Amino acid sequence: MSAKKVLLAQYDLHNLLYNNVIADISDEEANKSVADPMNSIKWLAGHLLWANAFLANIGGAKIEVKWRDHFHTKEGGSPEDFNAPKSELPTLEQIKNKWNEDGPVIRKGLENLPDAALDTVIEMQHPILPFDNTLAGLWAFVNHHQAYTIGQIGILRRGLGKDAMKYS
Repeated sequence: MSAKKVLLAQYDLHNLLYNNVIADISDEEANKSVADPMNSIKWLAGHLLWANAFLANIGGAKIEVKWRDHFHTKEGGSPEDFNAPKSELPTLEQIKNKWNEDGPVIRKGLENLPDAALDTVIEMQHPILPFDNTLAGLWAFVNHHQAYTIGQIGILRRGLGKDAMKYS
């Protein structure tokens, strides 16, 4: 299996798990924070949506990055994020709907990316070694980030008394 096919398989898995991990969680539950300064499920779900912009950029897909003012981080935020106009905090359902709207567009861009483009060196330094500064390295890091954050939501989900996340 090529590197691109592995990265796409992870992308597909994350799309499935994202929907499964937030299933049956109300907006009220999504807003709860277990302890200060821990993130809420809503923030984590929105942050994953925000991070999808990196995958869209890798594949050349055009999506609207919504709610920039709520879900970026200091380390990964761009001037567009930091200067975004204030917006109303979306519901978990709105975040999920935007994720599912963007997913096919992002995937198509990633799928159409030539294999050789994965070796393209990028200027953006992502935060964790051993990933190199290529499109493949950035994509692998974002996939790791997606899995890590979905896992955090899974723990919070169980803390709410919900069944464990399903893999199917």
